[in-house]
Amino acid sequence: MSGCGSTPGASPSAAEAASGAEAAGEAGAAEGAESSAEASADGTSPSCPVDEKVTVEIQLTKPVACPGHPLQIGAMGKPGGGTYDWTISGDGELVHWSGEPASTGGIIFMRCFKPDDAAGNIPERTATVKVTYTHPKGTANDSKDIKTHKIDFDVTNMAVTGGTTEATETAAGVSLGPPGVATMSTDPSVKIKLDPSCPRKPACAQNHQVGFLQTVTGNDRRLRYTHTLIQVTVALPIRDQINGPAPFYNQTTGYSGTQTGLATFTGDGDTKALHHEDSPAQSGQWTDPRAGVGASPPPAPPPAKNLQLRQVFFTNSFKVWLVVQNIEWAAHHPADSFVYLRHYDWSMHLDVTVDTSKAVGSRCTPRRKPATIGAVGVGKGGSSPTISAPYPNVNNTVTVNPAPGI
Repeated sequence: MSGCGSTPGASPSAAEAASGAEAAGEAGAAEGAESSAEASADGTSPSCPVDEKVTVEIQLTKPVACPGHPLQIGAMGKPGGGTYDWTISGDGELVHWSGEPASTGGIIFMRCFKPDDAAGNIPERTATVKVTYTHPKGTANDSKDIKTHKIDFDVTNMAVTGGTTEATETAAGVSLGPPGVATMSTDPSVKIKLDPSCPRKPACAQNHQVGFLQTVTGNDRRLRYTHTLIQVTVALPIRDQINGPAPFYNQTTGYSGTQTGLATFTGDGDTKALHHEDSPAQSGQWTDPRAGVGASPPPAPPPAKNLQLRQVFFTNSFKVWLVVQNIEWAAHHPADSFVYLRHYDWSMHLDVTVDTSKAVGSRCTPRRKPATIGAVGVGKGGSSPTISAPYPNVNNTVTVNPAPGI
């Protein structure tokens, strides 16, 4: 019987095949006859089957990845029936469609969000993705560099205006707070600028929202009566919020006009005008709230100073960040989902001495003090915001205790 690709001279004739059948049996005859029948028209035998080479190729659904958005990656291995193992180096991570970490399968996703905390932007990043295809006939490898495009942000009108904290007296008591103008306010505008290579510009821009984070770093709130100390304390540092949504300070409630404290970009080149303000306040009644309360109330007059408000201590300090948040990245990495565009510190401080023997309107000294506004810096600065619950307007502790007479 001839080998694959043998010459005509080496091929057995039909007669020889029949003769072989007599010696080797019916099976041998059939094989010899089949070999003769398979001879090609030019007198040669067909080629032997050759094992298919094991190969694999990485295929991208988009040429460039968008920050924070999963880019689908596929691998085509031949022959079929093998397994895929993935690794990544550089800037990025491999995940399932659900967002959980992944390293196997014919389809996988790569995502990357790595802003520059010092410059206040999202620079271009590169990751190298590698796949190993394992098949019973062998293994194959492929690798591909994947770029995540950059995004820049233009910030204008970032001046911060400081107001004052003043003592406002009524027949019932005193309130330390703003005289009608915010203690601190700022009205910046932020423009998003996608890289020209972005393959999905409207959706990419809409994956980013801009707003403010504020953290309380200092707090002193005390009311001192002749024989009582009332104190409001919070755990520091603590996230600050009016109406959120968390972790942002405020969205719209309490602000006038069309300005907002949190906005989502609509497309490349979109500019959002924002507003951020805060006006801490502290109040107390003229008469000790412990008067006549409990088994050991504070002593009543005389002297006239008994049961009277004597001092108010009021200090708050804050750190503020103007940020852009990547919405998709925040679903899996909330603490690392921000581009820090600008930052600044500010504080207010007004301690007053109270003399209730004087007429209402002239009992407190000093009567006012301006806020202290720090310089605005680019990027994140040297500290990080507190973005987890609680927040001080809700999560505070008020203590009312007897105190030595003053």
